[in-house]
Amino acid sequence: MLGIQFYCCLCLILVVTNPIQAQKAKWKAIYSEQKYHQLRKEYQSFFSNSSKSNFNWDKVSQFAAKVKAKNGSSKHPVVLLTALGGSQLEAKLNRRTVPHWFCEKKSDWELVWLNADFLLPFVIQCWASIIKLKYDSKSHVYSPANEGIEVRVRNGTKHVRFIDPQFGLKGLSIEYDHIIDSLVHAGYQRDKNIVAFPFDWRIGADAYYLNNGVFHYLKMTIEQTYYNNSNTQIVTVGESMGNAMFNLFLNTYVDQKWKDKYIKAHISLSGVYAGAGQALYGLLSPSGGVLPPVVNLNVIREVIRTFGSSTWLLPNAKLWKNFPFVRTKSRNYTAHDFGSLFTKLGLHNVTEMWNNNKNLSTLHAPNVTLYCWHGINVPTPSSFYYKSDNLEIQPKISYANGDGTVPLRSLQVCQNWKNQQTKPVSMRALAGVTHMGILVEESVVMDIVAIATGGKPSYM
Repeated sequence: MLGIQFYCCLCLILVVTNPIQAQKAKWKAIYSEQKYHQLRKEYQSFFSNSSKSNFNWDKVSQFAAKVKAKNGSSKHPVVLLTALGGSQLEAKLNRRTVPHWFCEKKSDWELVWLNADFLLPFVIQCWASIIKLKYDSKSHVYSPANEGIEVRVRNGTKHVRFIDPQFGLKGLSIEYDHIIDSLVHAGYQRDKNIVAFPFDWRIGADAYYLNNGVFHYLKMTIEQTYYNNSNTQIVTVGESMGNAMFNLFLNTYVDQKWKDKYIKAHISLSGVYAGAGQALYGLLSPSGGVLPPVVNLNVIREVIRTFGSSTWLLPNAKLWKNFPFVRTKSRNYTAHDFGSLFTKLGLHNVTEMWNNNKNLSTLHAPNVTLYCWHGINVPTPSSFYYKSDNLEIQPKISYANGDGTVPLRSLQVCQNWKNQQTKPVSMRALAGVTHMGILVEESVVMDIVAIATGGKPSYM
């Protein structure tokens, strides 16, 4: 890391002649063309090694074509619910001040998540100043941490196909791309009976209930999709946090009459229903392994600590009870103790967000027809041991069964709902499939097509 930063300092001296010139140019002026492309290759190499798929498109497209021929007129509209980090965000700038002279003061709408360019050394400080939030614990409002910044979600199915649609990482940041294309092959139309519901994944669940908040627009989206498709019930598909969000919506925002009218079934992919230790790790330590070494992980942690979603996804004490997620020299911390842990670290805003989100539970049965699918037998971070009380050091990580991100106990909360609701619950565990890998699993994609067109999944 130090070597790369030193090299970039040299590039800064060689390429940029003065701050005024740099402010007129794009921030890329601080890099030589050679250095910029070198860093791009580092990103591509890292993600190529960690994101491999053997998806057989010919097999899936042939299946979708057969479904179209057989059940051409039987199509339930599909609404896609995005995950933590799954919605593309863009920002418009009109700032009086910036953290560094090479950061832009003014810009039209520009992609800031995920735009891997903004994670490059130096530039990441500009990005952090744009994407960070401030929180009002009384009004439950999350807003840009700095003046002169507007951030909005990119809407439409084309913006949920990939998390990063550029930078040469398109094929390595797949979200709903394969599912959308498979549905199209089965006779669906984008933005008519395949509808995306991206939302600002940074905010906490306490803000979902605000006027014109996430739940207001989700209800409106489902109802409008229903009416636009001849009053046909909806099949919703969620990934990761999108499932937790939807379960909270079904339990607290709409009644059973509404669910019976509008929802045909919900397909839950990698649902994080009782939190994950990985969320805690991201708040406490500069966590490696999930981003290339060139990324300043201290800045990433600083940003994450402003997101309400980070606290909502912490392990739920009602399920985890006295399990020690953090062990230090002086004491252990369970899910009941997160508030005191954050207060000890001086993270008062994190404590406030946690206090306002911890009881927004997603453990309750939604009472809709549910398909709950997830990976299994992938080592998943579970608890963290620090040799001292200094949490700035990297801990020793203990692993449990899960999908690499979410532990099995959280993924399998749906299992409990079989005896808690009248609508059917179907469980499916996919050996060796990772948290995001489920989106490019052939059998999963084909079974989504089958359910949406009135059929059954292959394992039933």
